[in-house]
Amino acid sequence: MAEPVDPSGLGRALSETMSALDSITSTAEGSPRPEGFGEGADGMVTVTVVPPGEVAELTLDPRVMRLPSETLAEEITSAVNQALTDLRGKATTIGPIDLSGLGDTLRRIQEDTGRRLTAFTDALVQAQDRMAARGGR
Repeated sequence: MAEPVDPSGLGRALSETMSALDSITSTAEGSPRPEGFGEGADGMVTVTVVPPGEVAELTLDPRVMRLPSETLAEEITSAVNQALTDLRGKATTIGPIDLSGLGDTLRRIQEDTGRRLTAFTDALVQAQDRMAARGGR
């Protein structure tokens, strides 16, 4: 079956826009989720955190349970803070996503769509003028 005619090119422009957005989305989704790691009590407490600052894993070696509760709390707090610091460091090395390329692509699509819509409208006006000049035939 033949594709419908799209004289204005709007369908193509919308397809290009969606394709550009999909490429950004798939890039972001394909990136590994950063994790931060920390430890305390000479490695007997380990912590893994993930954005936006959630504890994903807390592991306690059974020997750490012999520590006084105040010391254990301090070691866990220290490990969590180290993991959060590690996560922040990794997040800044990943850096912000540069959307300038997407912006340039969308700007080009917008300009192209404007030109095509103007050309399409002009063609309709000319066709209407020709029909009127022929007396509606």
